[in-house]
Amino acid sequence: MDYGYFCKVLKAELPLNRKERFYTGTILPALLFHNGLNNFYTFLQKIDGFPPEVNEAETKDNFLFYTEYNLKQSAGKKKNVGRIIPTETNETPDAIIEILKPKVFLIIEAKMFHNISQTGLSSQISKQRKAVIEPLKKAFNLKENQVFHIALVPRESKLKSGKYYQVINWEVFIDNGKFDLKNNCFCNYLKFALDNYKELVAKKSGQAETVEGYMTGAKVYQKGSTGESFWVGRGKKDGKVIGGKDGIIEEIKSNRWYIEKYPVNFTFLDPPTRNWISSKEFIELVDRYREEA
Repeated sequence: MDYGYFCKVLKAELPLNRKERFYTGTILPALLFHNGLNNFYTFLQKIDGFPPEVNEAETKDNFLFYTEYNLKQSAGKKKNVGRIIPTETNETPDAIIEILKPKVFLIIEAKMFHNISQTGLSSQISKQRKAVIEPLKKAFNLKENQVFHIALVPRESKLKSGKYYQVINWEVFIDNGKFDLKNNCFCNYLKFALDNYKELVAKKSGQAETVEGYMTGAKVYQKGSTGESFWVGRGKKDGKVIGGKDGIIEEIKSNRWYIEKYPVNFTFLDPPTRNWISSKEFIELVDRYREEA
């Protein structure tokens, strides 16, 4: 169907489906597996660090593809045939792909009209990492470079890659000439959804964009000293907003830092705002100004 006519039809007949599962369970497979496996392997090439030996010529159809895969329900102890993979929660990624040889897993979390914040996405990815990726790594004895976690989202969402996941935009299917989508009717649904994203996206969540939790200065120092890297922020104090670094230095000099609770973020690749510093810098500031206090 011609795209112009398709748009008129959706406005006059049955409107576009806004359910997330329509895009993850129907649209995505329809795009990836249109006219063979070329689109599927072209998509895998968009993932940073994905093994080049996983390709159409070598791998062929030696993979498993699942949508809405609940590890606890499908590979738990109660109802499954085959390998048992224990997990504690019902986290359900939108797609799990297992390349059989070489063994590689791809976990996909996709969004369309769900207006999730950066922190909300990072939190969901973190839960999936704990409930899905870690059990898979243990069950199959996998290394970090054998498991990939991506978020597939509209460009207009402004969501960015995090520490443990890569963001890929749905637009890659529309803008990239390497995908064969000729006469694919589901491509029209995706294009219409993206063209009308601003009108169809849900209202913005009120969730904080950067704060993932709070930690005392003593805990930040202890955790950072083990080599773990994360961001430390500084919010309001006595009704006034004090800049991250300056506020922390002030508290170190007054010897209050170890009991103060600081906002922390573990998933951003870059500092969320200028009022955040790295855990490494926090330790350096404590070591420098504690001696002067």
